[in-house]
Amino acid sequence: MDNGTPPRRYPYSGTGPRRYMSKAQRACDLCRSRKSACQIDTAPPCRLCRVHGQHCEFTDRIVRKKRRPLRATPGPSPSAFNDGNASNDGRTNESSEFASSVQPMDSIAMHMTEGAMHGDAPRVVEQLYDLSVVQGLEDSHASVLGSGDHGIMDELMLSIYEGQGLSLIEPNPAPGPPSLDNHPSLSSQLCGLTGDMDPYVLRHYRFDARAEFPFSKLAIRSVQNTEIPVQFLLSKPELSNESKAPSSLETPFAKDALPELSQIVAPEIGERLIQLFSRFVNRQFPIFPEDRLPEPRAAPAHLLAAIYLITQPFTTFDDYLCIEFVYSPPSPQVLLGIAWSELSNALSQPTIQSLQAALILLLHPPLNPLLLDSSMKWTLLGMTVSMAQTLGLHLDPAMWNLPSNEVHTRRRLSWVVFALDKWLAFSFGRPSHVSRNNWLITELDSSDIESGDPTSDAHAYTIEFSKLTTILDNVLESLYSIRSLSTLCKDFRLTISSARPLMQNLTEWHTGLPLSLAMAPAPGCKQTSDDSASLHIAYQAVKILILRALLRPFSNMDHLSSELEPNEEWHAARSQIRQTASAEADMALSLISNLQPAHYQAFWAPWLKTSFACIMNLLFLLTVTAHQLCGSEGTDSGEEYRRLRQTLDRARMVFRLHAKSLDIIRFALLRIDAVFWIGWERVLGFP
Repeated sequence: MDNGTPPRRYPYSGTGPRRYMSKAQRACDLCRSRKSACQIDTAPPCRLCRVHGQHCEFTDRIVRKKRRPLRATPGPSPSAFNDGNASNDGRTNESSEFASSVQPMDSIAMHMTEGAMHGDAPRVVEQLYDLSVVQGLEDSHASVLGSGDHGIMDELMLSIYEGQGLSLIEPNPAPGPPSLDNHPSLSSQLCGLTGDMDPYVLRHYRFDARAEFPFSKLAIRSVQNTEIPVQFLLSKPELSNESKAPSSLETPFAKDALPELSQIVAPEIGERLIQLFSRFVNRQFPIFPEDRLPEPRAAPAHLLAAIYLITQPFTTFDDYLCIEFVYSPPSPQVLLGIAWSELSNALSQPTIQSLQAALILLLHPPLNPLLLDSSMKWTLLGMTVSMAQTLGLHLDPAMWNLPSNEVHTRRRLSWVVFALDKWLAFSFGRPSHVSRNNWLITELDSSDIESGDPTSDAHAYTIEFSKLTTILDNVLESLYSIRSLSTLCKDFRLTISSARPLMQNLTEWHTGLPLSLAMAPAPGCKQTSDDSASLHIAYQAVKILILRALLRPFSNMDHLSSELEPNEEWHAARSQIRQTASAEADMALSLISNLQPAHYQAFWAPWLKTSFACIMNLLFLLTVTAHQLCGSEGTDSGEEYRRLRQTLDRARMVFRLHAKSLDIIRFALLRIDAVFWIGWERVLGFP
C-alpha cells in the first residue's frame, strides 16, 4: 500500500468467513460504497473486490459522488439515416440498390423526428442523449437504480457471473476436447442465431484453452468457430434448479395434495379474471370468441387455472380485485401446478379446451423476469403443435360441414399456434416446428374475428401482427434456415439480394399501419393500456434480424472465397449496412424512450424479452466489430468505435430508466450489464 495511506485493517482471525451484517467484522470500502454484502471466505479480498480486480481495503475513507440535478431537456428522436450515407459515385451494385430500398424513413420515425432537419442528425442525437445528462444519470446512479438495488445487482451478478468457472463440477478434466453430452452434472443449451445471445457476438469473448468462457454457475462453450459459430450455454445444477423453481413442468404438490381450483378462486372472482383476460390478452391473441368466454362453473380446471395465472398482473384494473388480491392473491405456483397437472391428464385425448390452455401457458411470461424459460416453453410448444395436428388444426376448415362459430374458432386457434411457433422459434434461436407447406392458416383477416361492431378496430392489433408474423416466417426461412446459412454467411451479394424484398415488405407493412396503432396517443385519449408499443418493438426485432443477417458476411473475412475477397464494392456495402444498422439502433432507442405509462400496462408477450435483447445485441456487435476495424482502417474506425461505445452506454441508461416500469426490459439489461460488471477488457480483451 502507498505511503500515507492508513494501514489496512480487517478484523479477521482467518478461521472462517466474515459474518453477514457484522459490525465487529465490518465491510470493505468497495462493498460499503455499493451497499453490498461483503463476502470474505477466509481472508481478504472479498468476492466483489476479487471479481472487479480491486484492492480490498478497510480505510474508512468512503468517498461518494455528489448527485447533480438532472436538466430537463427535450428529446427529439434521431431519424433513421439521411441521404448523405448513400454512395454517390454512380455505382449501381447490390449494396446501393439495397440502400435505396431501405432509404425512406418509416412513418413512425418521421412522426418522432418532426421538426428535425435531416442534415442535423448528429445534433439531434446529441439533443436526445445529451452527454451531460447521461453523466448526471451515472452520478445519480442510486436515484435510478434505488439504493438497495446495488446490493441486489451485485448479489445476482456474483451468484451467476463470478469468474470461478465450472471447476467445482469438473475438477479433473480429461485430456482432449471436453465432453458436451456425457457429464452427469452439466446441462447444455444451444445459443441460437436469432436468440438473446448472438453467436456472432459471443465469438469475440476471450475463451480459455477449453474453449470456454467461465462464470460461476454457467459458462459459454464454443464448439465451432467457422463462418457459422456455434456455442452452448452450460449451467450447474443449482442454476438449473433456480430457473425451474418458478415454472417447472412438475407440480409443486403431490397429485392428491393439489387443492381444488374453486377453493383458491371463487367462481365470481373467476368471472372477473376472465373479463380481464378478454380485455388484455384476448384482444391480441383471439383464443376465445368474445361472446363465448369460458364459464368458471363449467370450463375445465386446467383452462381456468391458465387464465387466472396470466391475468394476475392486470387485477389492478378491476375495482373489486384491486383490493381483494392485495394481501392474499392466488399463488402462481399453485395455479401453474393445477394447470399443468390437469393438462398432462388431457394429453392422451386432446380437446380444443386443452389446446387453449396450452396456448395460454405459452403466452404466460416467466414468473422470474430475468429468465427466459426456453427449455420449458420449447417443450410445451412441441406438445401444443402435436395436439393441434391431432385435432386437425393444420387444415383449413372453411369448407367443412361445421357450425360457422366452430370454423372461425378453429381458424383463429390454428393461426395462434402458427404465430407462437414462429415467435418462440425466433426468441429461443431454434428451428420452428411448423412448416408453411403443411400449415394452411398462416394469416387472419377481419372475417376470422367475430366482433359485435363491424367498424370496430379492437382487433387491428391481431390483423397487423398476423401480417408481421408472415414476414418473420419469411425472414427465418430465407436468412436463418440451416441450409441457407451455408451460402449466405460468405456471400454478401447473395445476402443482400435475399434481404432486399424482405426489407421492402417490412417497410411497406410499417408505413401501412392504421392510426389506431401509432405510438403517439390521440389527443384526449384516456385508455388505460395501449398495445401499440409491443407491436412496434416486435417490428424492430424483425428489422434487426434482417440487419444481423446482412452483417454476417462481413464478419467472416477468414472464410471468404477468392472471388469474394474484399474489394471496393465489398467495403462500400459493409459501410452502408453498418450505417443502416447503427441508425436502426438509434431508432429503436428512440422508440423505447417514447414509451408511455399506457404502454407499460398492456400485455407483453414473452418473446418481447428477446426483442429488447436484440437491440442491445446489435449495438454490442457493431461496437465490438468497430474496434476490430480500428487497427486496419485508421482513425475513422476509431471514431466509430468511440461513438458506438457512447451509444451503448446511453442505451444502458435508457433501458435502466424504463426497466423500473416494464419488467421484461430487465432481461436485456442483465445480459449487457454482465459484460460491464465483469469488465469489458476481461470479457473482450480490449478497453
